[in-house]
Amino acid sequence: PALLDAIAAEAAARVRDFKPQGLANTTWAYATAQHAAPALLDAIAAEAAARVRDFKPQELANMAWAYATAQHAAPALLDAIAAEAAPRVRDFNAQGLANTAWAYATAQHAAPALLDAIAAEAAARVRDFTPQNLANTAWAYATAQHAAPALLDAIAAEAAPRVRDFTPQGLANTAWAYATAQHAAPALLDAIAAEAAPRVRNFTPQGLANTTWAYATAQHAAPALLDAIAAEAAPRVRDFNAQGLANTAWAYAAADHSLCEVLFGSSAFVAHCEAMQAAFSPEALCQLHQWQLWLEERGAAWPRLPLPLAERCHAAFVAEEGRPSRLQRQVVAALKALGHEPREEVRTPQGYSLDAVVRISSREVAIEVDGPSHFVGRTHAPTGATALKRRQLRAAGWALVAVPYWQWNALDAAGQRELLLRELRNALRNANQ
Repeated sequence: PALLDAIAAEAAARVRDFKPQGLANTTWAYATAQHAAPALLDAIAAEAAARVRDFKPQELANMAWAYATAQHAAPALLDAIAAEAAPRVRDFNAQGLANTAWAYATAQHAAPALLDAIAAEAAARVRDFTPQNLANTAWAYATAQHAAPALLDAIAAEAAPRVRDFTPQGLANTAWAYATAQHAAPALLDAIAAEAAPRVRNFTPQGLANTTWAYATAQHAAPALLDAIAAEAAPRVRDFNAQGLANTAWAYAAADHSLCEVLFGSSAFVAHCEAMQAAFSPEALCQLHQWQLWLEERGAAWPRLPLPLAERCHAAFVAEEGRPSRLQRQVVAALKALGHEPREEVRTPQGYSLDAVVRISSREVAIEVDGPSHFVGRTHAPTGATALKRRQLRAAGWALVAVPYWQWNALDAAGQRELLLRELRNALRNANQ
């Protein structure tokens, strides 16, 4: 540390005398050593931003990686690197492509043109990527919320037969990435599930939670994996952070995986939730509320959250105000044209918000209008959150009509009204059975 401090103090005033390779190597070294040198990194960033044209592709990648790894803000430098790198991605090696995408995602620095260029280049070269590169690249695009369907398809096809070479963190991150990006990859998720189940002992608590969440969100069945995670998580539940607890509880509820008494059947899980209650975010409280609804749905005689925490969960769940979409307004208008008087944004006793409710023959029918975010990518499969809401509403006795955007948009006005009439009849018939 004394040497690195001395070098940092001396170098900061002399960065103009460094070659591009020296600037890149120095930032890489401090980031790799995890040695803080903020004044030096500021000086290098200012110097390098004006000289990015002189940097080789590997040096550009290393610079971006270093600032992201060191968690040192350098927006002007990252902008300059992005502008310089985008037209030169063909000259990057596979590691450089992966590291650069990872860096911009980690730094939360928008670079859409660069990410588009990397995605187009990387999709054709995934065979050259290591398992870590495949996992990091998928993670980066999901984290940056940057659509890259062709790249994700290519990574999925390449990764599936190579999952044995992935680390536990890589397996967890890859599953998480595809679920977060809402990108269907059934063969890859099958392969990860088969590989991960016997290796769960090597997963961190966050890895266990993220993996469970991923399969539930993607609505991808993996019963053996969920059994293995439940058995592994039970004795380690005190090592879970607040978000991990909430993600795990929600995931088993969304997957409707009832064979997890080892995890939820004792008081350990709710006791740790109570101990961590100050750390729960509003989102986490909502997840725990849905988990409690699931226990009621299943009739499980498992311990419940303490009443004060349960009340906080319910309050968080009902706090969010509904925002009617254009599609929702169209459906409501069609219901009115059919002679109904729909009520909008109706709150159920469970706390769910319904897009619309109509009364037919003394029976109330809920209408949910589902836009693209309610489905897994380009498929018609509902996400875990959508499937969970539908299931819990029906379990509570609601007659439910789900109106998918892709079905609605394919019809003219007359067809849309006919769709509603048919689905309303079906919902009433199914609810009365």
